[in-house]
Amino acid sequence: MDKSGFDTLVSMMKSENDSDAVMGLRGFQALLRDESVPFASALDHVFANLATLRAPLSTDQLTNATQERGEVKVSGMPQCVVVQAGVIMIIAPGATAGEKISLPGAAAEQSQEIAEGVKDVLVAAVINKSRFKLKLVDVKDRFGEVAETVLQGEYDRDNMQPVKVWSNVKGETAALASVLRRAVAAALPDLVA
Repeated sequence: MDKSGFDTLVSMMKSENDSDAVMGLRGFQALLRDESVPFASALDHVFANLATLRAPLSTDQLTNATQERGEVKVSGMPQCVVVQAGVIMIIAPGATAGEKISLPGAAAEQSQEIAEGVKDVLVAAVINKSRFKLKLVDVKDRFGEVAETVLQGEYDRDNMQPVKVWSNVKGETAALASVLRRAVAAALPDLVA
């Protein structure tokens, strides 16, 4: 493998998208196997050398770290619209269109509700100038069994209430979360925590 291929693996492993990160990790494991390097030994080497691998912080980074964390650089309101049954589109401020997002499984039947939920999450982030993450939250019944799983936007800013996108059984909600995380990161990277 050349340096370009290795850089691709590294960027995949750093991805916030779970499937990309896992694929990058599997590729890294295969690279080590091809080079006859035990995976555990490679990670032990990294752990033993953390101090030398740490990037030094510049004075600018130290003084601006807290200011940059909460700063959101999106002007105008993003939109989320239904293109057709089972397909939505996240439109960045100032744009007229975005990437079409096909909703998986049961989510496809409720595309209008999901589009409205996504728009609410995005607008709240812009208004409050806060980054967010799409997270899954299990709701349990009185017996402690998971009754449903909620996909909601949770914000970096203190005292902000989560905003619900959609809820269903865990598998359906997790599938939607995977699709929406990737789509939001591509359309509005400045809003993603």
